[in-house]
Order: sequence, then structure tokens, then C-alpha cells
Amino acid sequence: MKPDFKLTKTNFWIIATNSTAAYVLAFLFVFYVNYFIKIIIASSYKFNIGFKWDSIYYYVEPYEWTHDSVSLIFSSGPILIFIIGLISLIAFWSLVEEPARLKTFFMWLTLHSFNFVFGGLLIGNIFKKGVGHVFNWMYMTDTSKMIIALIGFMGLLGTAYFMAKPAAISANSYFNKLDKNNFPFFITAQIIVPTILGTIIYLGFFMPEIQFQEAYSWMSLAMIMLFIIGRVSKMETLYFDEEDRYINISKIIVFTTILVFVAFRVVLRNEIFISW
Repeated sequence: MKPDFKLTKTNFWIIATNSTAAYVLAFLFVFYVNYFIKIIIASSYKFNIGFKWDSIYYYVEPYEWTHDSVSLIFSSGPILIFIIGLISLIAFWSLVEEPARLKTFFMWLTLHSFNFVFGGLLIGNIFKKGVGHVFNWMYMTDTSKMIIALIGFMGLLGTAYFMAKPAAISANSYFNKLDKNNFPFFITAQIIVPTILGTIIYLGFFMPEIQFQEAYSWMSLAMIMLFIIGRVSKMETLYFDEEDRYINISKIIVFTTILVFVAFRVVLRNEIFISW
């Protein structure tokens, strides 16, 4: 049976489904890495905490907070996630010649990781939330905060610049080349639709109380995506190997996403309290 390379509506939604599942799974991975790091570090300070699928509650008196505890609890997650983003990018390039759909997950994991870090520096600094809360405790001047916000903005631009090529190369999971004929089809199914649908899905996951990072992170990610689409649209035709490609559902990624989505929403639906 020959592979079906037709730009059909069915193939469009197969690619969109695979990429949307990878988008949501990568987002939840980043969210829960930061989530559990906060719980572990807060517990090391013997803080009484409660947590549900979407939030962590600190049952701590104001005088119990210290500079060290605030710095570690709210900055350790972003540092670890930045490292995860780098590892994910390396993993993507290690699979770059392969048609494996896992590349799509690593692409989204890298994007979500760097968006979490640099978007947090920019947006969190403006609204004094997340990692921006740390800067408040450090009593930084407005000039210092502006410089950090600028670093966040430049980091987002850098992410968009360096991730444009991986976004284009991810087409080799489905096609033997990416040219002007299949570019609109692919970029819409692989990037635009998953960004929109994936964002709606994860916002639904956190309903009814959407926290700061989740409520605003899509803004910085949308900026990255627009830059990526613009760069990819100007690239020359990309030719991949001539190995047969098949457009079908990535059952493992889709099933894993559904499992993780439902498991965390159900298992952590009621607050769990840890008292020391």
C-alpha cells in the first residue's frame, strides 16, 4: 500500500490531532514539573501546604516567609524547566533524520519550556506573579526589573528564531518535502490549529480557576508562533529522504495525553493537605 500524501481534510485533522495531543501533553509536563518542584521545596521548609490539580495553597503565616524560601520555591521550577527545554531541543535534533512523531512532542516541549521561562520573566515581572514574585522579595529597582523583562522579551524572540527550523523539519514525519504547495496545509495543521485548540483544551483543564501563568502564557506563545510561521514561510523548499511516509494517528501520544489529562484531573480533584 502506497502512502497517502494527498492534502485531504482527513489527513489535515490527523496531523492536527497528533500535534494538538503533543502540545497539551508538553504543556502539562511543564506545568507539573514546576508544580511538584514547588511542593517538594515547600515541604523541605516544613510549610503546611494543600494542593489540587490546578493550584498549590501555602498555609503559612506572613512572618514565616523568608528571602531564601521565596527564592527557592518560585525560581527552582523555571531553572529546571529551562534545562528540560535544552534537553528536549537536543532530543529533537537527535531524531531529526527520523520520521518519528516523537519529534513533534519534543518541539512543543521545547517551545513550552522556553515560553514558560522567558514569558515568565516578561509577563510575571509586569504583573508581579510567578517568578516576578521573587523579584519583589529581592527589592529590585524598576530599572533592574525592566532589564529582566527585556531579557525575557529577547529570550522569546530568540526562541522563535531558533525554533523555526525545527518546526519546518517536523514536516518530515509526514512528507518527503516541504514546499509552497503543502506549506499552508502543514503549517496550519501542525502549528496554528494545535496552538488554538491546545490552548482551549488546557484552559478547560484548569477551569474554573485559571491561574496566572496559564491565563497569560498563550500570549507570549502566540508571539513566538507568529514569528516562526513568518520565518518558515520564507524558507526555500526543504527536501527530506525518500522513505515512504504515512499519515496516521499517533496512538501512543494521543492515548498518553488523554490518560495524563484525565488522571490528574480526577486523582487531584480534591485538595490534598500536607501538615508538618
